[in-house]
Amino acid sequence: MKKRFYILYIMYAVVGILSLTTAACSSDKEEGEKPSLKNKTMEVAFSISVPGSENASNAKTTRTPDPGTDTGEHDDWDKLTIIIAYTESDMKKTVYYDTFTKEEFYSNNVVQHQHTNSRLLPDSDNDGYHEFMMSLPIGKCRIYGVTYTDGKGFDPVGELKKISDDGKDHNDDILNLQISNDYAGNDVSKFISVATGYAINTKDNSEDLQVSLNNIEEMRQYWRMQLNRLAAKVDIQWDAQSAYEKNTETGNVQYTDVKINSFSFCGGATDQNVGAGSGYLFPTLAKEKNLPAISGKKDFINTSEISRRNGRVYHYTFPDGHTPKITFKLVTSTGVIKDKESNYTFDLKNVTEGLLLPATWYKINVKVTGKEKQESIIIDSFK
Repeated sequence: MKKRFYILYIMYAVVGILSLTTAACSSDKEEGEKPSLKNKTMEVAFSISVPGSENASNAKTTRTPDPGTDTGEHDDWDKLTIIIAYTESDMKKTVYYDTFTKEEFYSNNVVQHQHTNSRLLPDSDNDGYHEFMMSLPIGKCRIYGVTYTDGKGFDPVGELKKISDDGKDHNDDILNLQISNDYAGNDVSKFISVATGYAINTKDNSEDLQVSLNNIEEMRQYWRMQLNRLAAKVDIQWDAQSAYEKNTETGNVQYTDVKINSFSFCGGATDQNVGAGSGYLFPTLAKEKNLPAISGKKDFINTSEISRRNGRVYHYTFPDGHTPKITFKLVTSTGVIKDKESNYTFDLKNVTEGLLLPATWYKINVKVTGKEKQESIIIDSFK
């Protein structure tokens, strides 16, 4: 009996010591950082498409925004950067990004980046969408994307590196990202191949993605990011020949000479030294935030006599959430006054709802008929 009691006593003593040790360890951990869901990462998954990706093998879509068959002009890019910016997070780092080459995007194999713990899957459904997955902290975020050509005057990764890891919401910094209208120089194919977009939940059009344990299937099923061409095309055609027509009341020619020597495409940037200026990567969101105009000015000089009376020119620009103005410099002569210079300015507010829209072709026809210039301006827009 005594022996049994002794054994039981020793066992109880050991259990007691283990319990005290466990309690002591728990106490030490409580003084430090508790293990919780806020420090865990979850796999985010959504689908991405770029212009032309739905017909990468046999391009059949209409070129945006020009009419006609597809020429692949929108496919002259070599980098795709995906940006994830948290609106709510317990972590210091709130902006994450990864960059893929065009070859990786169109690869038939899974592309994995170890340094960002992300994966890009091939377009297995042949619908133009590629699934992107990345391990990210739990929280609420927004997702953006941009295609571009490296070394052509635009470095989004360099701008993203400037954002501090301070635990703050930096979505406003993403909306402030800009691209110069001098991007790629005179290489139009690269200029119009810049495409941007942001992810939405196709079920309710919401933009805030909740990264959580039970949201993975909804992300895969409903979250999409479709990138669209950023540049807008302003196509201007003018006709001053009609100003020579006889006045129906007097039978006399009102003008003996009418010329449009030049015209200017003017953005709303207050700094007159910005040159061609810039556009925002996400101009419709910039408009919602009421960000300032940053688009500059470009002059077009008509050197030949024919172009001064009739002509056509087009201009590509990156929108900045505002409406540009176009100023024609007129030189008119009558039987009394010779070579009188005057300017005529009009804007695009009546057709663009307060901003120049991305991926839109604006066809502007200007007909100068005496003093009735304003009524003779016809503006058509095509998506």
